[in-house]
Amino acid sequence: MNPFLIPALYGLSGLVGLAYEVLWVRMVTLQFGLSVFGVVITVAAFMAGLGLGALALSGCNFRRPLRLLALLEVSVALFSALLPFLAPLEEHALWAGFSHQGASNWHLGLALVSFLLLTLPAVALGAGFPLVLSLGQQVSGRLGLLYGVNTLGAVLGALLPLILLPMFGWVHALRGIALLGAALGVGWWMLERCEGTRSPVQDEVSTAPTEKAEKTDSMLLLFYGILGMASLSLEVAWTRLFGLLFLRTEYVLALILASFLVGIGLGSLVATRWQSTLRRFRSAFPWVAAGGVLAGLALLPVVAAWVEHPLGQTLTQALLLQGLILTVLTFPVTFVLGLWLPLLSEAQGSLRTGVKLYGVNSLGGALGALMTGFVWLPWLGTTGTLVWSALLILGASLTWTRPWTLVQGGLMVGFVGLGAGLWTFPPAQKLLPETLAGSHDIYRYEDAVAMTQVVEQPDGQRILLTDLQRHDASSDPTAAFVQRNQGRLALLLQGHPQRVLFLGLGTGLSLAGSSAYPKVRREAVELSQGSIEAARRYFTPVDGPILSETELIQDDARHFMSSTENHYDVIVGDLYHPDLAGVGALLSLEQFGRVRDHLSAHGVFVQWLALNQFDPAALQVELRTFRRVFPDAYLFLDGMHLALVGFRQPWAGWSTVEAGQERLSSDQRFEATGGEGVMTWLGRYWGRIPDMPGPVQKEWAPVIDFSLPRLKYTGGALEVTLAALWHQRPSLEQAAQDLNLPESRSTEFAAAWHATQYLVQSWQDRMTGRDGEAERLVRLAFEANPRDRWVGYALADEVLAQLMRAPLPNAQKEAVLDKLALRFPWHVEVQRALWKIQRERHEFAEAEKTRLNLLREAPLDREAGMAKNESFQ
Repeated sequence: MNPFLIPALYGLSGLVGLAYEVLWVRMVTLQFGLSVFGVVITVAAFMAGLGLGALALSGCNFRRPLRLLALLEVSVALFSALLPFLAPLEEHALWAGFSHQGASNWHLGLALVSFLLLTLPAVALGAGFPLVLSLGQQVSGRLGLLYGVNTLGAVLGALLPLILLPMFGWVHALRGIALLGAALGVGWWMLERCEGTRSPVQDEVSTAPTEKAEKTDSMLLLFYGILGMASLSLEVAWTRLFGLLFLRTEYVLALILASFLVGIGLGSLVATRWQSTLRRFRSAFPWVAAGGVLAGLALLPVVAAWVEHPLGQTLTQALLLQGLILTVLTFPVTFVLGLWLPLLSEAQGSLRTGVKLYGVNSLGGALGALMTGFVWLPWLGTTGTLVWSALLILGASLTWTRPWTLVQGGLMVGFVGLGAGLWTFPPAQKLLPETLAGSHDIYRYEDAVAMTQVVEQPDGQRILLTDLQRHDASSDPTAAFVQRNQGRLALLLQGHPQRVLFLGLGTGLSLAGSSAYPKVRREAVELSQGSIEAARRYFTPVDGPILSETELIQDDARHFMSSTENHYDVIVGDLYHPDLAGVGALLSLEQFGRVRDHLSAHGVFVQWLALNQFDPAALQVELRTFRRVFPDAYLFLDGMHLALVGFRQPWAGWSTVEAGQERLSSDQRFEATGGEGVMTWLGRYWGRIPDMPGPVQKEWAPVIDFSLPRLKYTGGALEVTLAALWHQRPSLEQAAQDLNLPESRSTEFAAAWHATQYLVQSWQDRMTGRDGEAERLVRLAFEANPRDRWVGYALADEVLAQLMRAPLPNAQKEAVLDKLALRFPWHVEVQRALWKIQRERHEFAEAEKTRLNLLREAPLDREAGMAKNESFQ
């Protein structure tokens, strides 16, 4: 038999197996949504299957091992090919059985079923290890070679989906790998036919070990299982940690798996080649591995600061650099982990013991993944879990490098002390030194769903961060205005809401946008407990009492919409991050259908999209998807946020809005529109969503998820998206007709419509460097509709910048600022500039009034909040 053919085929088996794992992770992520649960469940199932399969066949002899191996490979390929059909059936069965059992039971049921479903094919993959080993002629070197080649093949298998997913999507990528797996099975079958391999070679070692040897083997298996538990705990914790730095997508997960396996594969091959040399240094290996974990943690702030800005000019370049960083940080650890299986198997002198070591290590890895996701991450945090894993690695591997020495005892004390210093997660400003310069953490909450942080900036404003780099919301006055608008539009268009649901909480400011409507029952669904606590504890000064008037539900939005029996007059979809793994399911055909089914007869659903997170192609996919579910669908543009508005029944337009406004008092009408007036909002109308042919976003056949991560490296993407959207806006006459506006309102509507037109065009001119034309258009927009706050922000910013540059006396600047503050009382920087000049001129009474006005708009402003009343100085 060709000595290179079996290792080559087994390397290909590793490639196929890890490609399966990455794509299976994608499937479970679709079910679990935005969390590391998908990684935990899939990795645990995969490792448990490998361990069980290996142990089940560790003591068996087969007449035709290659024929059985071929059958197993083809069976797994068939399973994977059918998985796109099985997964939705599994989910539908779970909806029926668990959807009304509460969020915790739902996730538990989902985890259990997914674990069992994926363990079965993994058992078949794990059984391949003893079958291939049974073809060897010697104990020495055979195990390490096959294990190393298989692991290095797995590196390529982890990276292969990076190419397949954006080109073909999840379903076709999985089927392509299944086809490759089936071809591999045929290859094993043909090899068996050609070579006629019939029976494995028996171990050369006696099958009657002494009682002492049996005891030693049991202890070795136990501690090697603990090492596997620590190793997979590292993998999951590294997935969380580096996902914070590089953002959590399938691409980053694949890179982490690949970098993890590179070291293990190379370590196994090196141990096979230089066993006698390595045995001399084996007492140092535990310290190298455990110390490597701590060294990576110590370097974390340096690495984070380096990758704060996008690496490379393209996604491909960024992935190469990120992969290099990951490999450098993890290689000392994984290389040592890869040494142990060949070295320990050689020391035992038995292939059967080697298979058992492989099996218990894999089962320990499954337990480690589950413990990390459900226990250690919530209790210890990410960095605490990494330190704990390092201690487990050290403790387990020292058991077979004895005897202990005084030097090792001293090293252990120093190691524990160093680990204690690295246990706590670094402050956000150390990891994002430019973005969060001068800031400090005031809150952190971590579980397997997400890491939630509240960061206070130097000016006192607070930012809600999810997974470090996702800037979800802020107390900044301009950001607060935008977030409140997310709640305002839907209620304004519905007219008379009684029950309102918000899918996503953020800081709670979108809820505050509904405060003008009396006797409204509000509910908000939020998956992250950290976000709920952050909103309650740190954003009340800007939210007001709205959270105390809202029923907060911790749940996944898809599960909630599948399980609730309630119907709502208004449902508002938060701004999601569609480039993150699993989030695209919240913008899918199926999820929009669930929302529609829970709207009342006159209900309205508004799904907000951030234009900077989409390219034109992905945006068109979302518009088509929304239109398929809501035939009566409209677009409204609020700043750089696009509202997809769908009605359960055909919308009456102006008459509905007018009737809703008549039910409110004058103060409530002011608050309901943010002081801008109804017509300003209708002037932001951007047309009906047409019924267009083309692909749509589906839960089990996603389209946008794999292309949007490239957007970060595409220059001018927002400019192109805005330009593409520009051509979809209807004419003034068509807009008035769509909104059913009476003739008596045509002049007012035309002014608001033109103001939005001028403003958006000014943004486009600004992006292309035509600043003079942009300034002219802003002035035209203000003349058309001075109530539009977007126009007001643009004009006030421009005037303020010119005023501060002008060599004028403070008295003249104060006069201009007085007029600006009177016209734009909500513009914080105008108020701040006026307050500064009034203090410089010792006008303390006026300064105190201005300070109070500033605090009204920015309750968390540090300078204004700490300043004393100077009117009596």
